[in-house]
Amino acid sequence: MRGEEWRERLATRLVLFSVLSVGIGQSMTFALLAPLGREVGLSEVRIGVIITCSSLAFTLASPIWGRTCDRWGRRPVLLIGQFGYTVGCALFATVFLFGQRGLLVGLPLFLLAIFSRVLMALLMSAAPSAASAYMADTTSAGARVAGMGRLGSARTLGAILGPALSGLLAALGLLAPIYIAAGISLLATLLLTVVLREPPRGVTTKVGEIRLRLFDRRYFPYILIGFVTFLAFSMMSQTVGFYLQDRFVLDGRATAQALGLGMMVSSILSLFSQSVLVRRAGMTPRRLMNLGLPVLLTGLVALPFAGSIPWLVVCLGLHGLALGLISPGFTAGASLSVGAREQGAVGGLVSACPAAGFVLGPVLGTGLYQWHPHLPYFCAALLILPLLVYGRRATQAAPVP
Repeated sequence: MRGEEWRERLATRLVLFSVLSVGIGQSMTFALLAPLGREVGLSEVRIGVIITCSSLAFTLASPIWGRTCDRWGRRPVLLIGQFGYTVGCALFATVFLFGQRGLLVGLPLFLLAIFSRVLMALLMSAAPSAASAYMADTTSAGARVAGMGRLGSARTLGAILGPALSGLLAALGLLAPIYIAAGISLLATLLLTVVLREPPRGVTTKVGEIRLRLFDRRYFPYILIGFVTFLAFSMMSQTVGFYLQDRFVLDGRATAQALGLGMMVSSILSLFSQSVLVRRAGMTPRRLMNLGLPVLLTGLVALPFAGSIPWLVVCLGLHGLALGLISPGFTAGASLSVGAREQGAVGGLVSACPAAGFVLGPVLGTGLYQWHPHLPYFCAALLILPLLVYGRRATQAAPVP
């Protein structure tokens, strides 16, 4: 019995490690993509299109993998997601390696970069659904929130470690961190293959039995707030690397190191929000959003006026602090607005908000950046400004304590 308990605990830790490994790789890629793209001759808009295409693929594939997870089981779907991320990450880095060496240029380079990133998104989107389902299967109702919190903390920790590692490893070359991220993911995949077993399942709602309307007034305000928040955030995050390089006249490696520092500070403050501020007494979903949205607006407006790298890092820290408040706010608000049998369905809608925001944001942000470097941040702030009023009014009518 003790042996079985030990194996289950080890399996849970490996699931968390797999989530951590993907978080590290994704944050590394975002920190390196701007200088890396310029190094191989891709324009800002083309880099934005790469992220948009992969985000669209992730958004469309996630619900399909969620249903597949119920049919095939947690273990095979999680392994597919992890292995897909490993292969896609290595393929994506190899495309840019060929670009650095002049073996791929122009349109072929651009199309292969899109293909590798979309392939990775289509497969890796299996992992989050399977990891969440595994955690739900292996925790009691009373421990469910804590279990899901551990998954969120693993993602956030990955977002902290990724930029820090990319800044250190960029000295070996801009592609070295991405290949190392693929290696970490491969290690997680192999360990999961050996240790992970299919967990027993309780009684669940049949696939397709619960279908929720997107515009249901119970939770639509939270869905809209989540989408617009990540739309504005993606406009900033996909252009700040270019802004940093142009504003302070940095080379590719210096840009990656400075941006890595900024992303690390942002992630640390996001973790602080989730671990300390969110858990304070009286922190309702409405209050979290009403606190986070003004902080995000402040960071967006202040960023174009940052006259030094430290001040720009402070602005990025404000973004992380804000997202650490807003994300659990709209997630918990939507969850509390529906009944127990609708939790899975509304969870699917909520989980699509970040990826949906990243479908439009990168192309919109990079397009505006080519007109003027300050436009993405001011336009993102204009999106958040009416959301302050809408969030206060709409959520007051929602059935959330």
